Amino acid sequence: MTDVIHSGQAVDSVFFQHLDLCCHKVSEKMGEGNIGAWTNGDYIRLSRMLQRETKVHLSENTLKRIFGKVKTSERYHPQKATRDALALYIGFTDWESFVQEHPRSSTRDEKNTDQREKRVTPSFTLEAKNIFKKRRWLAVIILSTGIIATILWKYTIKEKLTLIHTEGVKFICNNPEGENPHSASFLVRLPENFQGDVSGFSVDYGDSKKERKVTGGKIFTHYFEIPGRYYPVVKYKSIPIDTISVYLQTVGWSATAEMEHDTMRVYPINNVNLIKKNGGLMVNSKELSYAGVDTSHTFYVNFVNSSPLKINGDNFELRANVNASQVRPGVRCSQVNVEVFGEKTKHTIVFMKPECVSWAVLRVSEIVKDGELEDLSPLGTDLTKGGRLKIRVADKLMKIFINEKLVYEISYKVPLKKIYGVKIAFSGIGTLNDLVLTDIGTGEVFKDEI
Repeated sequence: MTDVIHSGQAVDSVFFQHLDLCCHKVSEKMGEGNIGAWTNGDYIRLSRMLQRETKVHLSENTLKRIFGKVKTSERYHPQKATRDALALYIGFTDWESFVQEHPRSSTRDEKNTDQREKRVTPSFTLEAKNIFKKRRWLAVIILSTGIIATILWKYTIKEKLTLIHTEGVKFICNNPEGENPHSASFLVRLPENFQGDVSGFSVDYGDSKKERKVTGGKIFTHYFEIPGRYYPVVKYKSIPIDTISVYLQTVGWSATAEMEHDTMRVYPINNVNLIKKNGGLMVNSKELSYAGVDTSHTFYVNFVNSSPLKINGDNFELRANVNASQVRPGVRCSQVNVEVFGEKTKHTIVFMKPECVSWAVLRVSEIVKDGELEDLSPLGTDLTKGGRLKIRVADKLMKIFINEKLVYEISYKVPLKKIYGVKIAFSGIGTLNDLVLTDIGTGEVFKDEI
C-alpha cells in the first residue's frame, strides 16, 4: 500500500499500514481526500468532529503528528485509546475490529514486488502504446467493477451471516426504569443453538459514552447519570441487531451540567429551587461553580422533565420561550437543544447562531442530519436576546418555526408513539421561560408552571 502520509518514508510495519489506511478513510469521511493539502483549520475541524461523534478529545497537534503534518525523527505511534477513537469515527467498534476487517501482509514482499516491476521497462511503438492505453482503460473499468462487486458481496454476505448468527438473540434490560442516577443491568440472551462469536457483541448506550464491547450470555451493567429516556443498541460485528429503552424519570424539572471535554462525570444541581428564578429555569455562575463546574471552559446545562405524558409524539405541538447564553468563556455559538423523548426513538433539534450552523444537528426519529454534511442553515438563529421556538408534528411531518416563521419541514417513518418527556439544553447560561406541549388530536396539554 502506498504510504499516504509520509511519501518519502518507507513503511515496513503492518501497524503503520493499518494506520495509513485508517487516516485515509478518516479523510474520505471528512470529504478532504488530499491529506497533504490539509490546513490547520482542517485539523481543528477533525478534532471537533471526533469529539462530537466519539466523545474523545484529540487535539489538532496530536492529529497533526498522526497524519504526518508535524515531522518527527520517528513515526508517531498513537496510543490505543487514540486509535480506538479514529476507528470508531469511521464506523468500527475499536481499533481491533478495524484491523480484523482489513488484514495486511508484510510490506517487504510488496517492496520486492515493486523493485521487480521497476526492472521491467519494455519499449513500445506508438501503435503499441495506443493499444496498451485502450486495454489499460478497459482493465481499469473491469477492475473497478470487480472491486465494487466484491465490496457489495462482502457486505451483503456479512449482513446475511450476521442475521444467521444472531437469529434468536434478544437484548434485555432487567431494570429499564429508575430514578437518577441509575445502574441498568443488561443481558444479550443467546439461543441454545447459537453458533456465532460470543465476544462479537457491543453496545451503544445512547448517552454519549463510548460504545463498549460485551459478552453474549453474561450480565453487564451501565451507569446512566442524566434524567431522560435512552435507546441502547446492541450490535454484532458492528451491525445493529436489537434495541431497548431505559427510562430515568424525574418529578418536575431537573438541572444537570456537563463539561465538553469531561466524559467521566456530570454535575447535578441538586436544589431544584435554585433553578426557578423570575418565572424561568436557569442556573447562574455561582451555583454552577458550587456544583463543581469550571465555568471558564465550555459547559452545558440540561433541563429535563422526564415524565410519561398523555400526548402523541407523532401529532403534537411544542412551544418554548428561551434565552440563549450570552458570549462568555467557552461559549461562542449560544447553542440551544430541544429534545422530545418517544417510546423507541426521539426528536432532537440543535439551534445555533447563524455563523455556527456547521455544528447544528437535526434528528427526527430515524433521520439524522449533520450541519457539516448538509445544509441546516435554517436552524441558525441568535437567541441571546430571546426567541420563541415552535415544533409542530402532524402525521409524522415535522415543521420547525422560529419566532412564528416556518424555517424547516421534514417527514419521517418510525413513530415516537407516546411522549415520555422533554429536554432543553443550553451551552453556557441560558433560560427556559416557558414550555407548552399540546396533543393536536385530543387537545391534551402539558404546561409546567415554571
